[in-house]
Amino acid sequence: MKEYCGHCNTNTNHIVVKSEKKGSTPDANFDWSEEYAIIKCMGCDSLQFRTTYSDETMISWNHEEQEEFYYDIVKYFPKNIVGYKALENSYNIPDKIRVVYNESVEALKNDCYLLCAVGLRAVIEAICIDQGITGRNLEIKINNLVRSKLITEKDSGRLHSIRFLGNDSVHDMEVPKESKIRIALNIIEHLINNLYLIDIDANEHLDTIINNYDDFKNLLRSKFISINSVTELSIKEILGKKYRRIESTYIPNFTQQLIDEINAGTFQYLKIGAVKPSSIETSDVQHFIIESPF
Repeated sequence: MKEYCGHCNTNTNHIVVKSEKKGSTPDANFDWSEEYAIIKCMGCDSLQFRTTYSDETMISWNHEEQEEFYYDIVKYFPKNIVGYKALENSYNIPDKIRVVYNESVEALKNDCYLLCAVGLRAVIEAICIDQGITGRNLEIKINNLVRSKLITEKDSGRLHSIRFLGNDSVHDMEVPKESKIRIALNIIEHLINNLYLIDIDANEHLDTIINNYDDFKNLLRSKFISINSVTELSIKEILGKKYRRIESTYIPNFTQQLIDEINAGTFQYLKIGAVKPSSIETSDVQHFIIESPF
């Protein structure tokens, strides 16, 4: 049988793992039946709970003009949003934002469109709080997101449309259509991805620019395992091709911070070497000795 799988994000073949039926007795005045079933996706092995209900009022006609029962009421748990794929790595979203975002998605799953619209508006408020954006109302806060260069003018127009949607819901009790909610959710997820998630993926899989000392140290340590020699090396020689990730203006400051940590005994496996000519660079540079435990 074909059922929608929220993990596969499409209709897939399912099997019934366990089922049980109940219904009216033979001498009852009203015929009805209900089935409770645990079903499993044959693609990803995920499980769902499904209930189906039918009674004597639920009649259709087949191609031979004969009456036949049909199951009109079908419910699933956990509930899914057909065609919707949740954000990956959502655990990296700041707590306050993640809570209101998740509750908004749950509202959509349960067809609570009014509450979802209010929740998506609240996500924007939560993002402003997290980013330190102030203003006497959300309109000003959205405009200040642009001034802070966190979003573009085009993005702000989209966020204002969600502000209108949320305001209509909370002030006028105007229930938005599902189609509008789906578009608003897409806008919100685009914003969350740009502000909180995409850099994490980029830093993990791409050679992004490094401009803070902690990331510099982590990159430096990652090269120790591949260097077995105790020869004195410059930072550029230690990092090799990865050196291009360091903004040149930060190198002097990073080098001095590294020297200070080595002298303080807080940076292990590295000793201060001599200042001497480098085989790569044109001027004399500070060298270091790696005492790697690997």
